[in-house]
Amino acid sequence: MTLESFAARPLAASDHGGVKAALGATLGMATGFGSLALTSVFIGPLGTEFGWSKSELSLCYTLAAVGMAIGGVVWGRISDRTDIRYLLYIGGAFIVLPLLIMSQATDLWQFYAANLMLGVAGFGCLYAPLVSAAGEWFESRRGLVMGIVTAGGALGQGVMPYAAESFISAVGWREAFFLVAVGVLVLQLLVGVLVRRRGPAAVAACHNAVGRGRSGTLQRPRLMLLALAAFLCCACMGTPLVHLAGFVTSVCGSSAFGATSLLVAMIFGAIGRVCFGMIADRYGNLFSYGSASLLQTLCIPVFPLLQFELPILALSAVFGFGFAGNMTCLILCVRDEAPAEAFGGAIGLVMFIAWAGMGVGGYLGGALFDLSGAYGLPFLVAALFGVANLLVLAVLGLLRRTARQTGRST
Repeated sequence: MTLESFAARPLAASDHGGVKAALGATLGMATGFGSLALTSVFIGPLGTEFGWSKSELSLCYTLAAVGMAIGGVVWGRISDRTDIRYLLYIGGAFIVLPLLIMSQATDLWQFYAANLMLGVAGFGCLYAPLVSAAGEWFESRRGLVMGIVTAGGALGQGVMPYAAESFISAVGWREAFFLVAVGVLVLQLLVGVLVRRRGPAAVAACHNAVGRGRSGTLQRPRLMLLALAAFLCCACMGTPLVHLAGFVTSVCGSSAFGATSLLVAMIFGAIGRVCFGMIADRYGNLFSYGSASLLQTLCIPVFPLLQFELPILALSAVFGFGFAGNMTCLILCVRDEAPAEAFGGAIGLVMFIAWAGMGVGGYLGGALFDLSGAYGLPFLVAALFGVANLLVLAVLGLLRRTARQTGRST
């Protein structure tokens, strides 16, 4: 069977609610990830106006990522046992509000507070409900569905910074924050209308079983090993995600081209998430995760070696294809290790550690740039995080193989 024919098999959704939930989750992922990625294009104008360093401004992204990590744990557990519509509107409101605050901010601490709020109460509130609600509707082809949903995040990470950079050039950075906030508000209202769980029975089942599932989840050694891999993987990708636009701008002398390179990476990232989702359906979730991580790691140390626009765009496309697949596959691997009734809590726990890694990578990239005056060292350290991630995934694969062999022998 070819990959094309495999992907062509129909999705098993019980009704149109599954399609609407997947569409709404895709839009929610776009606004959430896109809002977190805005730091990459606002570093330049904010640094020029206020004289803040790259490491100081990179801390905005780090705080958003740490906030996402903290919020994900809390809201993920809540999503296992409540009506997620409340969480969708709360999360949407706390993405819009920080953007409006940043449009009026004058002190660095205000940007820090707004980004922390965006992570804790905004996207941190949305993430678990979006992925769990979309996945509940599909008994088969879940990899493809999660690929489509998470592809929205990749598109958001490319489209929103690109649009923001255009707004900055046209009307200034304050107005750009305001215009982005208005767009996010419209999209989040659609998310609240479209995304629903499969039915009240699913929520009730989660509510009844969450107490049993959560303690078991926290004691699963393979889940914790997967969380470690997620930290290293996200620390690896955090540096280029925050600093790719700045690196390209420094090489090519054009902030517009820097934003374009990020857009190209995210467009191909959207494709990568769907493709790696299909690979996971056919060859296994962990294999797909390792393949995406390997491609990401190979690309990162090459960036500082390039000095021309076309090769940078080409590498951005390959990097985007690889890095974005990690998110899809990580969600699927968590589903392998956690009971379904406690998935919200499990994904919240893993993403807590993963987003901490993302924050470390983003901040470390800025700090190492300030220390060395170039992007070579930050990208090299990011690649070393990627190598460590691959080693952890190899150990996890061996543990899974041993567990399967032990199960067969008994």
